[in-house]
Amino acid sequence: MINQTKTQLFEVFKKFDKDGNGYVESNELIEISRQMNEEITQDDVDRLMKVVDSNGDGKISFEEFWNWWQFGKNEKLEKLVFMKLKLMNMLKSINSEFTRFGVSLEQKYEPKLDHHYWAINYGDFQSHFKFNVKFKYRGSGVQEDIQQEVGVPQSESLQIVFIFRAIKPALAKEKLEQLWNEYKDNLREKQDQFLLPIIEGSLNIEFQERKDSVAIVINVSHPLIDMTFESGYLPYCQKLGQDVELSLEFLFGIKNGITKLMKKDQIFIKYLLEGFIMEFKAAFNSDLGKKLAGVIIASIGQQAAKKLVQQKGRRLQEEILWPMLFKSSKFHLQFKNMEDVNQFLKSLGLSDLADDQPTARQLIDELKGDFKLQQIKNPKSDLYFVYRLLSVLAEYFIAQGTININIPFAYLNVSFNFEGLKEVFDAVFDHDKQKQQKII
Repeated sequence: MINQTKTQLFEVFKKFDKDGNGYVESNELIEISRQMNEEITQDDVDRLMKVVDSNGDGKISFEEFWNWWQFGKNEKLEKLVFMKLKLMNMLKSINSEFTRFGVSLEQKYEPKLDHHYWAINYGDFQSHFKFNVKFKYRGSGVQEDIQQEVGVPQSESLQIVFIFRAIKPALAKEKLEQLWNEYKDNLREKQDQFLLPIIEGSLNIEFQERKDSVAIVINVSHPLIDMTFESGYLPYCQKLGQDVELSLEFLFGIKNGITKLMKKDQIFIKYLLEGFIMEFKAAFNSDLGKKLAGVIIASIGQQAAKKLVQQKGRRLQEEILWPMLFKSSKFHLQFKNMEDVNQFLKSLGLSDLADDQPTARQLIDELKGDFKLQQIKNPKSDLYFVYRLLSVLAEYFIAQGTININIPFAYLNVSFNFEGLKEVFDAVFDHDKQKQQKII
């Protein structure tokens, strides 16, 4: 992770280096602090330069900047770096390297929130297969976050946004729209009385062509959903207040991409052991527990709340309240890079066991038989539309993108990189065998 940290800090250094001469000088530090509304005096700058400018030439090189980051102390500069990292959206990747001297920068400069970080990773690598799930709730609203994540204004009800990277966005958008219109026409021909009224009456769907992707924006307006928001969800949000903030993130990544997984004799357990990462991060108000308790009491009444505590008090303490006692927590296990998986398994006496495990393609063949996936290729099947949709996605899109589910004051964002997924699709529906037969 050190190389990744150094790369990200170099990006910050370049932002500080306004004239691009490869050095940060005192006037540039003053300018950058003013831009971020952070007070810094000439005396502060002089003290800072004495700490960071190790060769005394009156300017800071990147190597001096990097050495200071690892070993030096100066909270003024540290805070400027943290704020710049946040503005450049580099803190969203949940990596513990932004802890200096055992203290989380987020915890240090955002003390109103409790921060928790738990991670385990095998090796130091860039994930090729990964997905990242992020949930955020903010009492003052999440409009700016949604605009930044997906580039669309938030609706007042339920909103779902799919963004898929495309090789040729214009053509990919055209194919998706064509498929969607054909599906609706098919429902009309069947005189469908269930899905068609929902699609035409409750869904507003827009296909957007972007620079290197296609976005599908779905705004949902249904009486049942609107009533749930108005009578159930929104009153609770008002009771919690505008200062409440909750953020949860989970990342899972594998060193190798799907392309390697789909190699002829690739055993899954060996594929996984070459490198993986799991990270969890949470941040929320220190008094969130009290606020939630207050909302529950106000909603169900004091007598009912007392009865609930009497019946399930210990369970509530164990499952809900005890995490609120910790201001911050950090747990990170990082194992060395795996040089030779076969040798590692052999040292544990598991090489024969691992060799007996099925390959990815064998697992796919088993799934095909269990779930009868070949049936959806039949044009008469009710799921034929799903097959055609998967075909369009496999042919015109790259398996990278995001899925956003937005509601007032909160959103769920799922970003993924499943590049190489087309090979799985071809294997599931025997497209690779069909191609071989055509060649023969």
